[in-house]
Amino acid sequence: MFTFNKLRQAYDNSKVIPFNDASRFVIMSDMHRGDNSFSDEFAPNQNIFLHAVNYYYENGFELIENGDGDELWEHSKFEYIYYAHQDVFSVYQKFHEKQRLHIIYGNHNAQLKYPDVVEKTFDTAHDPYTDQRVEFMPGLEVHEGIRLRYEDFGKDIFIVHGHQGDTMNDTLWRFSHFMMRFVWKYLHIIGFRNPASPAKSIVKRHRIERKYRRWIERTDQVMVVGHTHRPKFSQPEELAYFNAGSAVRPRVITAIEIVGGTISLVEWRIWPNIKGLLQVNRRVLDGPVAVSKYMYAQR
Repeated sequence: MFTFNKLRQAYDNSKVIPFNDASRFVIMSDMHRGDNSFSDEFAPNQNIFLHAVNYYYENGFELIENGDGDELWEHSKFEYIYYAHQDVFSVYQKFHEKQRLHIIYGNHNAQLKYPDVVEKTFDTAHDPYTDQRVEFMPGLEVHEGIRLRYEDFGKDIFIVHGHQGDTMNDTLWRFSHFMMRFVWKYLHIIGFRNPASPAKSIVKRHRIERKYRRWIERTDQVMVVGHTHRPKFSQPEELAYFNAGSAVRPRVITAIEIVGGTISLVEWRIWPNIKGLLQVNRRVLDGPVAVSKYMYAQR
């Protein structure tokens, strides 16, 4: 019941964005961008991610970052993350300027639930070349959830990070934040696993996924989450549960695409071509399936 109430609160407070068959959205989750040190799990995949977001920008997508984009539990200052991944943020700026960037906070950047923290973090950034603060992404809003409202059906796709109701990552997030910054940041470099993370625990991951499914059963709602790092694509005859996965799997990132009234699960991975040259390729893992089939199935 606690998880249900937390998800209901996130649903009620979500930003509503209408979409139709001409719309293009990509949902990406759990980048955990760090400072390019040994603890930065995103760094090995930065070039894959950069290629992917450039593709989405050039092809007219709106980007929804579904939580844990920046590793603010480990790093006290966003500037460290900005310096390490400035190429990525330059693409984010272009999305923001075109009003095509939507940010959802997760547990690892829960500080962004506070508008004054968002303003301080994103309105300006320190330019290392000029040694001046410059305009970055002024006016950026960060949300707990987003509801994509399908204009043809009047029903929503509910997008939320998914830590809601996870005690250590929600109610006690400040304690987990402290432990990550001063303990687990260093221990996981040498192979220890953080017991609070569902991405590192199969038992915890399955427990959270069961809660998602109970929410869908009770609300008759299509849902896209992250948090567990495990990508998931459901068929129309199943409960409408989708997970965008993460950007920190070895040499691969996953995403959910909504294009032309369809939904797909895709991956971006480095593959050698026939000449042995490494290149980043996009591959559809599941779908596309018409979004309307899930709307009908849920009625």
